Amino acid sequence: MVLPQLISRVHNTDMRQLFTNLIMCVLCKYPHQAFWHIVQLMKSTNKEHSKLGMNMVQEVARQDNAAHRIMCTYHVVMQDLSNLATSNPPDGGSTMSLSKSFPKLLGGGGASRPGHSWKVLVPLQRQMTAAVPRMRSQKETQVSIDAFPEMLFSERCLDSLEVFRTKERPKKLVFLGNDGREYPFLVKAERRGDLRKDSRMMMFGTMVNQLLDQNPDARRRNLCLVTFNVVILQESCGLIEWVSKTRGMRHIIDDLWKRLRPGHQQTVREIKDIFDHSKDLHETFTKQVLPRHPPVLHKWFMQCTDPSVWLYKRLIFARSQALWCMLGYIVGLGDRHGENILLDTESGRMVHVDFDCLFGKGMLLERPETVPFRLTQNCVAAMGVTGIEGVFRRSCELCMGVLRDRSNKQTLLSVLHVYIADPLIEWTGRQHKDPRHEEEFGIQQARNTIGDVEKKLNGMLNVGAVVILGARREAESVLSPAERGRGLLGRDRGVGLSVAGQVDELLKAAMCKRNLSEMYVGWQPWV
Repeated sequence: MVLPQLISRVHNTDMRQLFTNLIMCVLCKYPHQAFWHIVQLMKSTNKEHSKLGMNMVQEVARQDNAAHRIMCTYHVVMQDLSNLATSNPPDGGSTMSLSKSFPKLLGGGGASRPGHSWKVLVPLQRQMTAAVPRMRSQKETQVSIDAFPEMLFSERCLDSLEVFRTKERPKKLVFLGNDGREYPFLVKAERRGDLRKDSRMMMFGTMVNQLLDQNPDARRRNLCLVTFNVVILQESCGLIEWVSKTRGMRHIIDDLWKRLRPGHQQTVREIKDIFDHSKDLHETFTKQVLPRHPPVLHKWFMQCTDPSVWLYKRLIFARSQALWCMLGYIVGLGDRHGENILLDTESGRMVHVDFDCLFGKGMLLERPETVPFRLTQNCVAAMGVTGIEGVFRRSCELCMGVLRDRSNKQTLLSVLHVYIADPLIEWTGRQHKDPRHEEEFGIQQARNTIGDVEKKLNGMLNVGAVVILGARREAESVLSPAERGRGLLGRDRGVGLSVAGQVDELLKAAMCKRNLSEMYVGWQPWV
């Protein structure tokens, strides 16, 4: 977690030499782990950052021949991975063969593929995280430690790739480990996004897990996020660790509908036509759409034959959902449709993926998102007869209390300061032709974003971006546009609320049927 922070800040003129020396020391000591991190600097679209990364790698290569050979191998493999991320099957099919376009990734060497032999560390999160014991005295700091006692390598990838049919056409690539097991990753390119969001969100999640682990009540409830490694090959493409034994929540619900109520489920296109011809979205949503699509997700938990397993999975689901709801609100996480929310098929734990729509970006869409997080009828029904009361509400308040704790608040904000040191692409390069103005604009955007997060941690509600709703209307909050003039549901009160008060307002806004009726139809607010 420290190395990515150093890499993001290495171009700081005052600290450049110190940070450069630190990164080079890590590269010399742990080349297999460090090179997966340093590649984002070498391949940066910022020429100054790229030159700085290349200079560091070249200097380490001059000092250590063994490290030089290792980094040459990684460079070749990562170049092919970058090209793979941006390429698509020529026939538009659902599979690809590495042997046709990227034979080097098959590895192996030998007479059939001379010169293609390579060996790289499988970039799993557990392999990229140093195992450093807590040291309680100065004497303990002088004892040498093995930060990576076990390292798993791969010498080839499987030939066949699965290509997904989403707009970015990501691919499922499988590394074959030297232990004989298969380790899948998602190779993804974002045409207009920035995968550093995903990487930094995982760093933020790791810090949240550490804070939750320090809280006895949270630890007793097993409150923690499922995090995964994100390797940044360039700002726009990368390698994402596959979370095994999970399925998309929408796919689970679709399967239940096909089994329990075949022929009754309407398609998204059909419901869109209904909304397009509706004069009152709220009335159409509550009287036509919802009655035809009753919740079914609770049936998925009832497939367990053992009552104790059923109860355990439902508790884990409710608690993990509460954690993601609160964390998602704090960081302004949007685009939470059913394919971006996964469920662990063994434990019931909720896992979120795809963090491109971050920091209130959903509020600026053509159809602004009007709810703080996903808490639709299926999400509520799956928690049992008590719904949002009991386990879920208590877990929400506990999570929000940990996040808002005075000592924890500054820790979380310090992780977000990486956005000031190295702003996102969407914050730079699109407003000014002068590079200095671009950088200043990006830094100011980052400061505003962190300021919004801090306000939420102080008990504010809906302090994200404000949009103009009409030429003659003044700027209003977009969290609950259907409620304007009817009350202050989900609005920024201008004063911090208590933890319980803030949670209560958020739950009301997330479940408000007027808010849900205003959501983009592809989000499927009825599911």
